[in-house]
Parts: sequence; C-alpha cells; structure tokens
Amino acid sequence: MQYKILISCENPSILKDFFLYSDTYFKCLTTSELWKDISGHFDVFEPDVYLVFPESSYSDTLSQIGRLKASEAYRNTPVVICAKEDICAEIESQFTWGADLIIKRPISPDNLSLSIINYLEKKAEEEAQENEQAQSSDESAEQKTPAKAPADPAKRLHILIVDDDRTVLKLLKSTLEEKYDVTAMLNGVLVEKALASKPADLIILDYEMPIMTGAEVYRKIKENPATKNTPVCFLTGVSERSKVEEIMSLRPRGYLLKPISTDMLFAAVSNLTET
Repeated sequence: MQYKILISCENPSILKDFFLYSDTYFKCLTTSELWKDISGHFDVFEPDVYLVFPESSYSDTLSQIGRLKASEAYRNTPVVICAKEDICAEIESQFTWGADLIIKRPISPDNLSLSIINYLEKKAEEEAQENEQAQSSDESAEQKTPAKAPADPAKRLHILIVDDDRTVLKLLKSTLEEKYDVTAMLNGVLVEKALASKPADLIILDYEMPIMTGAEVYRKIKENPATKNTPVCFLTGVSERSKVEEIMSLRPRGYLLKPISTDMLFAAVSNLTET
C-alpha cells in the first residue's frame, strides 16, 4: 500500500532529499504554512499523514497544527514532526496539541519513511484490535489481555548488535555502552537463543554476513512470536539504490550505512527505541 503524505518544509534541501527517496513509499504533496493552503490540500488530497519539518519552535506551520487538531474534519490525520533534537524538545514543552509522532534529525529519508510507515501500520493494527474488542465486549475478564506493566525508567535498554566485522562490532559496542546495555555477536546463528535468555529492545543487524545472512536472521526473528515485535535496524556498507531497496523490501524499522557517525548512530537508536 502506498500512503498519501502532505508535507510542510521550510528547508529546500531536506524536501528535495525526501522527495527523491520517498516515492517508493508515498504519494507526496507539499503545502505552505498558510491555513488556507493546508486546509485546502487536506480537502483535495485527503492525506494519510501530515509531515512537518520545522526549522525552529517558532515556525508558523506549528501554530497551524493546533487549528488542525481542533478541526472535526482533520483531527484524526496523524501529524509527524521531524526536527533537530533541541527543537523537538521545545515543541514538546511549548505546544499542548501534541504531535502523534516526533522524529529527531539527523535521520536518512529511508529511515524517516520507514518510521512513518511503521507508525501508520501499528496504528491500523491497534484500531483493528479495538474494533474486535468492541464487537466481543461480552467476553469474560479472564479472557482479556492483562495491561502491560509500565516500564522502569531506571532500567537501561538492551541492544543486541550482530556483525561479522570485529572492528565494527567493537566500535559500536564501546560507543553505545555509555547509555545502553549492549550485547555483541559475530554471527546470527545463536541470535534466537540469545534473545530467549535476554530479550532486546533493539537489534542492530549486519545485512551481509557469512553463515547466516542478515535477511535470514531477520526472517527468523520475525517468525518467532516472542521476538517478532522487536525493532531491527539493518547495518550495511553497500549504498547502491538497488541494494537499499532490497533491504527496505523486508520492512525493517531502519537501516544504517557504514561508516556510521556517532550522532547518526545515537539519533537512530533513540528514534527506534522511542517509537
């Protein structure tokens, strides 16, 4: 399914990059910061999601989102904010309307697209489950799924890294260990066993490995009911568009291109563990 996405963006280079790589995932249309343009495009285009790239917390477009959320006609359309970390923090503290999804930059256009698609698909699944529960409200309380216990804010998130390159593995592990609990593995053979003994909050998985490829490991993770919802971020040194599309066809939660900058690594991990 190709979703329709309406975009407000003040930075031409960001908009150009997103349009260049997002046509595989979305039908795109741009709009301005003017309410008559935004509401008019909502009426004509009927987007599945509204994506905003604010350059500051004072962006005129942000002030229009409040009108959007207050409108009976538009309030159910998810709003996605993609901005630098400090701007995201200011938006969360200053605006009462609340974005449906906030994604921190830097992030690649492909990873941004995947994050939005994953959100939309998860939202659709939740709505379907709510409809099913409403239709079967006469079920006994014992048959209902118990509420999920709140996460312990003091607990460090666990990240599993799988890469056959010892140098890359050591670099990623040493970089992430300052904020996360990290397990490193040189191949994917024992990934299932490792996850059974210690579940992960995120798996960073090399795509091209001997013995078992990243794609093979990924399929095993997704076929296992206990691990199918664990977010997976592929790691690859190949930048050819055909290879990227091959990776994206598996619908991972994201991918990272070697060599990896520290800022990009932490931003990716933060986005993938928060959404």
